Amino acid sequence: MSAAVPDALWLTAREIADLRLAGLPTTERGVRKRAEAEAWQWKRRADLGGGRAYCALALPDAARDDFVSRQTDAVKATARQRGRPKGTGFFDRHPDIADAVEAMIAEQRRPAATVLKLLRAFNFGELPHLRVLQLFMRDLEERKKVLFTALRDPDGYKSSYRPALGRMDATVGYAHEMWEIDTTKADVHCTDGRWSVLGIIDRWSRRARFLVVASESAQSVRRMLVTTIAAWGVMPEVLKVDNGSGFINASIGTALDLLGITLDPCLPGTPEDKPHVERLFGTFMRERAALLPGFAGHNVAQAQKLRAKAKKKTGRAEITASISGAELQTILDAWVDGEYHQRTHSSLKMSPMERWQRSPQPARAAPGERELKLALSAYVGTATVTKRGVRWKNGRYWSPRLVEWMGKPVHVRRDEDDLGALFLFDANGNYIDTVVDAARSGMTEQQFAMAARNQMQAHMSAAKAELRAKQRLYSFDTARDELLRAEAEAAGKLAHLPPPTVRHVTPAIASIAATPEAPVDRAQLDAVMRRTEQVAAPARTVEQKVAEADAVIAADKRGDAVEPDALRRAQLYAGTSEYRAHKMTFVDFQRAGPAAPRRQQGAA
Repeated sequence: MSAAVPDALWLTAREIADLRLAGLPTTERGVRKRAEAEAWQWKRRADLGGGRAYCALALPDAARDDFVSRQTDAVKATARQRGRPKGTGFFDRHPDIADAVEAMIAEQRRPAATVLKLLRAFNFGELPHLRVLQLFMRDLEERKKVLFTALRDPDGYKSSYRPALGRMDATVGYAHEMWEIDTTKADVHCTDGRWSVLGIIDRWSRRARFLVVASESAQSVRRMLVTTIAAWGVMPEVLKVDNGSGFINASIGTALDLLGITLDPCLPGTPEDKPHVERLFGTFMRERAALLPGFAGHNVAQAQKLRAKAKKKTGRAEITASISGAELQTILDAWVDGEYHQRTHSSLKMSPMERWQRSPQPARAAPGERELKLALSAYVGTATVTKRGVRWKNGRYWSPRLVEWMGKPVHVRRDEDDLGALFLFDANGNYIDTVVDAARSGMTEQQFAMAARNQMQAHMSAAKAELRAKQRLYSFDTARDELLRAEAEAAGKLAHLPPPTVRHVTPAIASIAATPEAPVDRAQLDAVMRRTEQVAAPARTVEQKVAEADAVIAADKRGDAVEPDALRRAQLYAGTSEYRAHKMTFVDFQRAGPAAPRRQQGAA
């Protein structure tokens, strides 16, 4: 084979190293060792000094293809210079096919043979030869590298090509102006399960903390904030978070409002908005997590290699855990305080602790432990104070302060470590009181209910007394009488000119006006009025009406002449309850004995 291979394809170890072919060492000694190990085809050089020359066509596949490709490109460049003018190639003459090829491979690399088959669907007619298409696709990959990377690997594009001329820490001017917080899965298997790690970092100084948690949740985030604020003794002005449910929820939002901290979520898909906490995780994983027993890898490829290594060692492709979650927390604390905070950071030109102490503006002091616990308690929702207090999960909660909030809405938060207590706030976030249930109060249900009733009664008595004092000072009766007097006085003083009118006459009005009024006989009118007064008698008593009815009925029974109307009235009256009651009350008593004479109504 050596005689059939041109001399140009026999290369020395130095020449192979200088070519830096794919998959091969880049030093002469490294190439010799590789050739020895893999038994490359070689021949003795004929020039002075001898030595070995290796056949380029017998190199490993990746290196051979790389060498052939370079030779082809060189030939192509030489041919272009010598022969066909620039712009006369197949794809120069068929720009529509060039566009189709670009569309086919823009979002995913595809073999040239597959692309050639796909092009047939567009009925272009003449199609390029496979080798021509391969060369065009290779050139296209190089010319459109940035665009294709943005489409195929957005994260790779952001890390390699998207301009990043500024610095995120330039957006803050002093320590604790903004904290970044995030969660990542711990890349270390623990004996008590797979844990997550919450990380928080001050953007200006890079001071940081870790917390090992079961998962990202509102409860774990609140615990991280409570412990960090208490440990550092300061509060941030802004908290930068992603859009995870552990950060974007009512408990965190309302708690930060109570503390005066602004919640600033990143836009979806933009983790680079909180780059420092992301780099904090990466730094720990590289520097410490990879050293720990039970390290499972930070990505799929790394995890596969670690499992393969474990299988070779133990016969099982499993990562063995040997530390607990508590031990992982201890390791995290030791690394961040003993190493990360102490060393000089290239971007800061000093350590985070030195930077933290040089802040040009003092941070906001943390509130007391009780205030911090109340503000960062779990948010339950809103409730209305009723006669049964505040109800939550079949419990009735009460405190003396609630007498002032009867019938009003309140915001309810709860202590996750003490389910017997609730924290109440008003609509403006002002703390009202801590309410407890009967079990927490130390009283029986009856005593608890009676105490609440007595407190409400005392409150209402005091409120009524205060109101009565106001009513005595500002009497409604006095105000009403004064209003009526003023209206009457104003009405008596009212005077106005008659409004302008237009004469209006109808036939009826005209006929009435044309008929003279009949003269009135005054003497006759006076006589009629006297007769009317004589006829009008005073109202009769019950005794008189009963006696009259009895007389008419008795006369009729005797056969005396009685007016039919009078008899009918007497019979009707005798059936009334008034008549029967009088008979039962007075007639029976008169039979029993003489009674004192009864004064007639209207008698003198």
